[in-house]
Amino acid sequence: MSFLKYTSSPPAERAAEPRAPSSLPARRITRLVPPRSWNLLVITVPAAVVLVLGFRHRWVGDDGLIYTRAVRQILAGNGPVHNVGERAETSTGTLWQWLLALCGFVSGQDPAVIAVALGLVLATAGLLLAGHAAQRLHSPGHTHALVPLGLLVVVPVQPVWDYTTSGLETGLSMAWVAGAWSLLVRTSPSSSKPFRVAVLVVIGLGPLVRPDLAVVSVIFLAVAFVLLRTTLREALPLTACAAALPAAYEVFRAGYYGILVPLPGLAKDPGVSSWGRGLYYLANFTEPYRLWMPFGVLLLAALVWALRRITRRGLVPAEHYRRWVLCSAPVVAGLVLGVYAVKVGGDFMHGRFFVLPLLLCALPIWAMPPSRTVAVTGMALACWAAPCLVLWRAPLQTPVHNIWDSHRGYQQATRHPHPISQEIHGNRPVKYTQLVRDAVAEKDREGAQLVITLAYNRRFAMFPLARDRDASVAGSEDFLGHSGVVVPLDGVAVDPLSLGYPLGAHGTRSSTHRAGHEKPVDVSWTIADYTDPGLKLPAWVDERRVAAARKALTCGPLAELQESVRAPLTPGRFWKNLTGAWDRTALRYPHDPLEAERHLCHR
Repeated sequence: MSFLKYTSSPPAERAAEPRAPSSLPARRITRLVPPRSWNLLVITVPAAVVLVLGFRHRWVGDDGLIYTRAVRQILAGNGPVHNVGERAETSTGTLWQWLLALCGFVSGQDPAVIAVALGLVLATAGLLLAGHAAQRLHSPGHTHALVPLGLLVVVPVQPVWDYTTSGLETGLSMAWVAGAWSLLVRTSPSSSKPFRVAVLVVIGLGPLVRPDLAVVSVIFLAVAFVLLRTTLREALPLTACAAALPAAYEVFRAGYYGILVPLPGLAKDPGVSSWGRGLYYLANFTEPYRLWMPFGVLLLAALVWALRRITRRGLVPAEHYRRWVLCSAPVVAGLVLGVYAVKVGGDFMHGRFFVLPLLLCALPIWAMPPSRTVAVTGMALACWAAPCLVLWRAPLQTPVHNIWDSHRGYQQATRHPHPISQEIHGNRPVKYTQLVRDAVAEKDREGAQLVITLAYNRRFAMFPLARDRDASVAGSEDFLGHSGVVVPLDGVAVDPLSLGYPLGAHGTRSSTHRAGHEKPVDVSWTIADYTDPGLKLPAWVDERRVAAARKALTCGPLAELQESVRAPLTPGRFWKNLTGAWDRTALRYPHDPLEAERHLCHR
């Protein structure tokens, strides 16, 4: 039984069908430049533009530095953790973390610099794959000089080339999306068995690139089965091939970390909706670049094309079903991914969550065969693309929801045009850096210290670190990436925003000020967790709240949570983590220490 059956028209009928009229500009291009050479330019020039612009805008942000600390811990032999002695998965992109670790092991270079270079290379490769897939889909024999449409929408938008670097996994995500699409275009019922397995394995990597890309994997997997005309009996082993690597890593994640998702995903609570903030984030992405213009042009062109198709041939000729299925897959995936980004409230980094949806929606029309409609659409898009590429930029910061143009923000924070190395970020002119380094230098005389930032670069507190903490220093500030660079690998970089702090990630939301930072940790929890009982507290600390936090940490699920990430990883502990991962992932406790004590200790 096939998932989709379709028949092609007899050869005589196909020969009798009228050809799509070529546009005058396309005929002129063909006379001046052979179609093969022209299409090569269409494929390579956009990738080269993004490579050059991405290099000119090279940078690494704080979230990229979170990856680099985990990579350095791996290379130091401490495992994929943020702090020694606490198994916390702070890397959202699993595959990106291990690629950086592999390249760092081979080269011995700064992981942040590696992330910049690797992101640029992968993003460029992704755009080359997108162009190659368009050529194979629309002009397999180079019979047409293709007209660039989708690339004119993607390449001029600044976040596309901003996030080719930044230290994040966006470049890898672009390469995976375009690579999976390119493989789908090559897929047919006659594909060999090894090729089928390779296609499904690559498609199955989505959750390891980023957890939210699982939806793209599911959609692409369904389309692959349609293109292969797979029966249900054949689909089961192929699905197992696609799911093998993500499933294996999920077992490792559950047993090692004790939960089912990376810690930042838990801290952001993606199951909670923030539609209003998400729509504001969408507007912050579309308005600076007037994206309603290209979208309107493409919608009008689609309506004209559809009307002509209905008038001339009816709705969907049978021989075009394969192309329709292929073209619908990335568009549906992009729309679902975009709606999901709006649902969860977007991000605090301008445009970051919409780079992949934009690329996905543009893939089917990346470069199109010539016609009058396509030529006119291309000229209209070019008129929009020129000022978008050269003039239009987003504001540095929004008045509400605290959305930043992070590239410019880190240029200002580091006072460097290209803040790409850990050295540059580690020398940011903030007081926290010096306090942590002084605490490390004075450890032998003063003992290990806990350094807490109460307001960024304004108010600080220092306490003796608990005697059972085998660490050179503990530091807590809102910028986890920066803290991870400043705090040595044998120290503890505490995250008061919960992205790298298991205790905080399981708390309830207590803030909506900034996307992705809805769970700020009450300082009472940090003091209770990292200092000894009986410590003399300053007047500004509520002793009742600290005492309640100390008590709550010994009660029920919180005590078990601490054991799951801090107890030695024996086979028994791995099994207990694995079997309890579902309930532990669902665990939530009140943010307020007084409420948490009542809820957990007086049941």
